[in-house]
Amino acid sequence: MQMISDFLAIGGYSGFIWTAYGAVAVVLVGLLIVSLRKLRTTSAEVAALEANSPRRRRNNTDNKDATS
Repeated sequence: MQMISDFLAIGGYSGFIWTAYGAVAVVLVGLLIVSLRKLRTTSAEVAALEANSPRRRRNNTDNKDATS
């Protein structure tokens, strides 16, 4: 048990190190949340634009090389 507490104390600098890890974790979680929200809104915008845009006709001809 002493080894674990020595490891977590990190040579007396645990207050600084664990605070830095915590701050980084908060920033990363915040970035994840912002990214997921932006993805959701962008996907909704794309779906709305696709629903409102006219459909293109597909070209049913074979894609042959123009030189042949």
